[in-house]
Amino acid sequence: MYDVDYSSLEEIREMILYKRVISVTDDEVHLENGVKLTIECSEWDCCAGGGGTFSLTDGEIPLDAVITDINVDEQKDVPDDDTTVSENTITIFHNQNPIIEANATTDAGNGGYYYSVTSLVVNGAHFPFVRA
Repeated sequence: MYDVDYSSLEEIREMILYKRVISVTDDEVHLENGVKLTIECSEWDCCAGGGGTFSLTDGEIPLDAVITDINVDEQKDVPDDDTTVSENTITIFHNQNPIIEANATTDAGNGGYYYSVTSLVVNGAHFPFVRA
């Protein structure tokens, strides 16, 4: 069993809404209050796994980019000959403008017999948003 602190979307919202974004890399988003966002594989079995990256939707962080909303897309299955692969995106907004996308994939390992869960992680709290 994995020792993962899973959180609801509402709990994640409470931690990041109305906080200013100060830096974004492929691996991390940092907010002005010291909160760090990452994308991590929270659970996996055998050879399954997952991960993801962040990207700025407009190439740079807007001046005073305060997070005003987040949206979780619907998970999609991606065709693969050997396994089950799923992907999903979380979009982070400033006002009504998307500023950051968290893109993740996860797979069910060799032959699709295993499983994995990939999460948006906010200061150690995992929000699972893609499963295979």
